[in-house]
Amino acid sequence: MSNNFSFQTSTLQGRIPVAVIHLKGQIDASTYEQFQASAEKAYQDGARSLLLDLSEVSFISSAGLRALHNIYKLYNDNPSKESSEAIKKGLSDGTYKARQLKLLNPQEDVFKVLKMAGFDMYLDIFHSQKEAISAF
Repeated sequence: MSNNFSFQTSTLQGRIPVAVIHLKGQIDASTYEQFQASAEKAYQDGARSLLLDLSEVSFISSAGLRALHNIYKLYNDNPSKESSEAIKKGLSDGTYKARQLKLLNPQEDVFKVLKMAGFDMYLDIFHSQKEAISAF
């Protein structure tokens, strides 16, 4: 069953260059590998800051969340010991938010899943592309 998943990558210039992956469709068991591979390719091509545009993603499954976690680990290559401990404790004071990975404009259902899974505790979620790019 195909859900017409697709992505397009571009680079926007803020204080630093930011790779932006515009995702479309559902991120699930049949598409999570494409999702993760798109971020890995951007990293291999030199991107060290990544904005994932989720505005056209209608659904994300546990496989998609696992891929997002792997992308987080790739772009947050040197988390401090304090950050790791804070994540383990479930603190939500924002001190360990990922600096190199941010999310843009998730649809309401996707936002609820991200929040329920706790991704909002370590990933900044923006509703404005301009604000997201300037946050890097």
